[in-house]
Amino acid sequence: MLFDLRGRRKRVIQVIYVMLAFVMAASLLVIGLPGGLNPFSSGNSVVSQDTADLAVERATTIERKLRQDPENLTLQQELIRERIVAGNALVEVDGESQVVGPDAIEQYELAATAWERYVKDSGQDPDRGVAQLASGMLFSLAQGATVAQFEANMQAAADAQAFVARAGEREFQSGEGPAPTGLLVTLATYQLYALDFGEAARSRQEALALADSPEQKQEINRTLDAVERDAKRVEKYLARVKKQARKEGGASLKEPVGGIGGSTLSPTSP
Repeated sequence: MLFDLRGRRKRVIQVIYVMLAFVMAASLLVIGLPGGLNPFSSGNSVVSQDTADLAVERATTIERKLRQDPENLTLQQELIRERIVAGNALVEVDGESQVVGPDAIEQYELAATAWERYVKDSGQDPDRGVAQLASGMLFSLAQGATVAQFEANMQAAADAQAFVARAGEREFQSGEGPAPTGLLVTLATYQLYALDFGEAARSRQEALALADSPEQKQEINRTLDAVERDAKRVEKYLARVKKQARKEGGASLKEPVGGIGGSTLSPTSP
């Protein structure tokens, strides 16, 4: 899917990219990605095919090991990381645009399946670093989704980010980490695009309660107000497509969300 950062939606999308850059930067420390590859940086219009091939090879090896030891959580974590590394390496970035093509989507979908299994096998207590990596991946996967898949992928991203935010809250309360204000803002963003406005409002209030200055509170509100307006445009678009799908037998649900007004998350039509 192609993202267009021009026009009035530029601020909203840039805010999301900034938050995702922090998510991915932290995740890359966990996985040790060669070369410091960051799919949310600009200036690289060529996919890293060699990196992707190596990650896929490692993932295939891990899958063979998991067939012998299916409940090994360490192996499951490694599999998620390798599939995401492969997907990230296949995302094409060119200036202010990104293309999440079929090859990247395939690896992200495999990562999403591995993540779902891992969450279940871990007793709903996943490693924070893996959860953080998964949340950004699932958000990216939503960008390449069809209309029928978009809400489920965005909800999965929000659910993964909730693990990250709650872990951050526990560390903060125990005096072992900083206030998870940014984690909660990211959570609220994902929840808004998942159209879960009630939960997003609660996450916003938690972030505001942890803000250390009036200026930070103002920035949180400004950011999330912009995202909420954009999410409501998405909601209207999805409602319109679903209504049309009922008339035509569901064909429009197979359309990519990226076709909305030249920007995946920012439909311009009311």
